[in-house]
Amino acid sequence: MTLWAAASGSAEFFADIALCPFEMTKVKMQVTLPGESGGISKSLVAGMRDMSARSADTKFPFGSLQPLWMRQIPYTMIKFVGFYTTAEWVYKTIDKQYGYTKDDLSGSTKLGITFACGYWAGIFCAIATQPFDNLVSMMGNPDNKGKSMGQMANEMGTVNLFTKGLSTRIIMIGTLTGLQWW
Repeated sequence: MTLWAAASGSAEFFADIALCPFEMTKVKMQVTLPGESGGISKSLVAGMRDMSARSADTKFPFGSLQPLWMRQIPYTMIKFVGFYTTAEWVYKTIDKQYGYTKDDLSGSTKLGITFACGYWAGIFCAIATQPFDNLVSMMGNPDNKGKSMGQMANEMGTVNLFTKGLSTRIIMIGTLTGLQWW
């Protein structure tokens, strides 16, 4: 389990360095209404150009790297550890209760178990990283320019930080994670 966590966390650390400029552009596009001041072009390349041209304002390309790490590294570690731990438990339980090993099960049964274990891991990913997802989104809002993460968290409030958008995120991340393993 420790190896899964260390391997997935370190891989995510480096992947996020490459991902950060794209994530910053995506978030900026999501939180800025068309015609609103501080907005950027709605196509990826043009949006990245806009972000780069205003890098003093946007902190492009790596201004949200630390918050991205705060969200993505735990997410990825939970995804791998949660999936493998759950899958091991499910297969051991099936063997113990019904006498079927993993090799005895049909391909479609194993596929269903894989999806369910991935979905289960995704639920924990969504819950554990929800506060950081909200903060990363808030950072892209022009109204929050110059605010620290702590200030934004205080303004949002603890309950909202942990729960705002959580049910939608559980459905989205659960399904995404389930399909990643499927």
